[in-house]
Amino acid sequence: MPELPEVEEVRRTLEPHVMNVRVAGVEVVREDFMTPIGAPVQRLTGRIVVRTWRHGKKLFCIADDGQTLMIHLGMSGRVDCVSAGVKRELHTHVIVKLESGTEVRLRDPRRFGGLWYYPSFEKALAKETGGLGPDALEITTSDLMHWRGAKGRLKQRLLSQKDIAGLGNIYVDESLWLAKLHPRQEVGRLTSEQIVKLVKVIRQVLERAVGMGGTTVRDYRNALDQPGRFAKRLKAYGRGGKPCLRCGKPLKMLKIASRTTVYCPLCQRCR
Repeated sequence: MPELPEVEEVRRTLEPHVMNVRVAGVEVVREDFMTPIGAPVQRLTGRIVVRTWRHGKKLFCIADDGQTLMIHLGMSGRVDCVSAGVKRELHTHVIVKLESGTEVRLRDPRRFGGLWYYPSFEKALAKETGGLGPDALEITTSDLMHWRGAKGRLKQRLLSQKDIAGLGNIYVDESLWLAKLHPRQEVGRLTSEQIVKLVKVIRQVLERAVGMGGTTVRDYRNALDQPGRFAKRLKAYGRGGKPCLRCGKPLKMLKIASRTTVYCPLCQRCR
């Protein structure tokens, strides 16, 4: 599933094609890909896109009158910026046609993602980010200090989106490996120093991944159909059974929140 770096890369490669460009029309091929079904997206015709924005794994496109589209990529979602004459791929559900001749095509074979319409950015913000924590690229130590004495296991809390928005299985495993923290560690037993280090490495890992266009394991591509290059830098995710790149001990795997979790039993001890 695309996480913060992948969604940010989609935003960065999408933005030059849509910014300050007038919408010529919106074609909804599959109604149930839109929320709400029957949303008045044709009202965007004639409007100009003035901003793109991301929070966590959610991507927003905002028009000059405030109308907003929120894109959630789910597990297999794609945003393609192509010329109008290019043949449509299977599972293309919505096409935003621009006066420049470019089409922004949303496709999703598994349909775990979708497109949400809001009449204003304020309504989109309230609905889509109200239950989320701060964006993972902008977290500070103070954002997690409430964990001292709290309940919950570390990886589950990081995946929940309520404490930090944008992390998924890949970047949680990578961050915990780098911070030398066990994924089943009780958050209430973390020291202030460990929280400081965790915040630092989360931002470090994400910034490196963003700089390399995200991680392509299977399907992910940016808006220009380019894969991410961070996979070759992974230290934990997908390396179960292989030697730890720090101590050499074989990395172990376990299931947490139905996710395969990789960690080093020597470097990441549970305390």
